[in-house]
Amino acid sequence: MMSPTHLLRLHAAPRRLASTLSRFARGEAGTMTIFGIYLAVLILMIGGIAVDVMRSESVRTKVQNVEDTAVLAATNLNQSLDPTAVVKDYFAKADMTKYLKSVHVTSSATSRTVTAHATTTLPTFFMKLEGIDTLTTNNASTAVQSIGNVEISLALDNSGSMAQAITTSCSSKQYNNYGGWGNCTSESKIDALKTAASDFVDTMFNNSEPGTVTMSIIPYDSHVNIGPDLLKYLNVTQEQTKTKCVDFTAAAFDTPSISPTAPLQRTAFADEVHNTTNVTASRVDCNSASYRDSLVFSSSPSALKAEIGAMQAGGNTSIDSGVKWAAAALDPAWQPVVDRMIANGELASSYAGRPVSYNDNSNMKVLIVMSDGENTARYQLKPGYYSGPSHLFTNSDDPNNYSFYDPTRPQPYFWTVDDQWHNLPYAKNGGTYTRCSYWSCGTYTAQGTATELSYPQLWAKWSVPYFLNNVIAPAYGSYAANTWYNNIVDIEDQTSMDSHLHAICSAAKAKGVLIYSIGFQTSTHGAATLTDCASAPSYYFNAQGTEISDVFAKIATSIQHLRLTQ
Repeated sequence: MMSPTHLLRLHAAPRRLASTLSRFARGEAGTMTIFGIYLAVLILMIGGIAVDVMRSESVRTKVQNVEDTAVLAATNLNQSLDPTAVVKDYFAKADMTKYLKSVHVTSSATSRTVTAHATTTLPTFFMKLEGIDTLTTNNASTAVQSIGNVEISLALDNSGSMAQAITTSCSSKQYNNYGGWGNCTSESKIDALKTAASDFVDTMFNNSEPGTVTMSIIPYDSHVNIGPDLLKYLNVTQEQTKTKCVDFTAAAFDTPSISPTAPLQRTAFADEVHNTTNVTASRVDCNSASYRDSLVFSSSPSALKAEIGAMQAGGNTSIDSGVKWAAAALDPAWQPVVDRMIANGELASSYAGRPVSYNDNSNMKVLIVMSDGENTARYQLKPGYYSGPSHLFTNSDDPNNYSFYDPTRPQPYFWTVDDQWHNLPYAKNGGTYTRCSYWSCGTYTAQGTATELSYPQLWAKWSVPYFLNNVIAPAYGSYAANTWYNNIVDIEDQTSMDSHLHAICSAAKAKGVLIYSIGFQTSTHGAATLTDCASAPSYYFNAQGTEISDVFAKIATSIQHLRLTQ
C-alpha cells in the first residue's frame, strides 16, 4: 500500500510532464530540431534529383555525339551509301539504335541536308518518390554540305620548264632499233596541268548552285599577261599598247589589292636580254600572246577550260607576280570592275558586289598557286625609260646611221657613222664626216632628215643590249655602257622575288584568304617557298607526275566544306 507521500508525487507527475512539454514547445531548441529534419530531407531530395538529371544528361550527351558524327558522315556528297543507312549504322555500332527515332534527308545535285532525331528515356531512382518515374530528352542534329559562295583564283605556272615530260608509257616490251623499248609516248607537265585544272573546274561548278562560284585563271611566266578583258578596266599607262603586263614596285607586294583607278606602269615592249635588232613578242619579257591571257571573275566552266586548254609553256618563273594578280582578283577593291563588267553584259548580275568584303562569313576566298620550280628572274625597265625622248636620232636617207644627243657635251651629237661627236645631228646641214675603207678614207656630207625616237620606239627597234653595245659603248666606252645598263634595267633576282612572294602571301592570308600551294616536281627551294606561301604546311601539296590531278581533286574536296548548323 502506497504512502501518502507517494500518492502526492503520482498525482503531481502529469502536471510536471505537461509543463515540460509546454516549455519545449515554446523553446528555440525544439524549433531548430524540426527545421533540421526538414532540411535534411530536402537535401536528400535535391541530391537525388541531381543524380537522376546527371544520369540523363550523360546519356543524352553520348547520343548527341553519335548523332552529330552520323549526320556529318551522311551529308558528305562523296558518300556513295544511302544517308539514312549511314546514320542508322553509326547508332547501331554505338549500341544506341533504340534512341534513334527518325532520319530526314534532302538532296540535290549540289547539296545535301541530313537531319536526325533521337530520344532518350531513363527510369529515375529518386525522383520517382515525387511521382516522376522517367526523364525524357529530345536530340536533333542537322548537317549541310554545299559549296556555298566561293571566289577562287588559280595562279598557274606556264614557264618554259613546264614543257618537260613527266611520264613515259610504252605499248610493248619489244626492243626497237633505236635503243628503246617499244613505242613510247610522253606527256608534258603543261598538258598534265591542263587536265588537272580542267577537272577541278568541272568539280567545283558541278557541285555548286548556279551563281555561287566565280573563278579566275592567272597563267604566269616572268610576268602576268592580264588580258584585254581586264586591261580595259584598269588605269594602265599608254606609252605603247603592245604589252598586257604591269610592272610593280616592291611595296606593291605588301597588299593584295590593285586599285582600278591608280596609275599602273605598263610593262615595256622591250628586250632587256638579247643583243638584237629583232625585237619580237616572243623575246620581250611580257608574253602578250592570247594563249597567255588571264581570265577573271568567270562563271563559265567552258570559258575557263578553254583558257586552261590554250596554255603554252615558255619564259622565266615569277611566282610572286602570279600570286599578286591572283590575290587582287579576290580583293574587294575590284568591286567597281565587276560592276562595270555586269553593266557591259560580260558578267551576270548575280555577281554584283564581288569580290565581297573580307569579313563576309558567307563567302570563301581561295587562292591556289602551282609551280614546277622556283622564282628565277624578272626584267623590267626602271622609271624614266618607259616614255619620253630617247635622244637617239634616225636618218631618213641613211637608216643604218644614227646620232645620239648629250647636252652635257661641248659637241652634243655623237654620230655612229664615224664614232665622233658633232655640233648637229646626222642630217642635211649637219656637216661632214670622214669614212675610211680598207684602201682609203673619204670625206662625205650628211644628208637626209634626223628624227628623234621616243623610248617606246627605240625599244621596239633595238634591244637594250644592242643599243648600249652599238651607241653608248662607242660613245662613252664599255664600262660606261655597263653602268647605263644598270641604270636602265631593273633585274628582280630570286632573293627579291622570294621576298615579294612571302609578302604577298602573308598579306592575303592576313585578310582571310585560304591559300593552297602545289609543287609540281619542284626543287627543294621551290617547295620551301610554296610551303611558306600556303595557309598551313598541310595546305602545301607535292605532286609527282600524274599525281597533279589527284592533288587538284583533293583541294576541290577540301573546299567543299561541311558545317553543322544545329
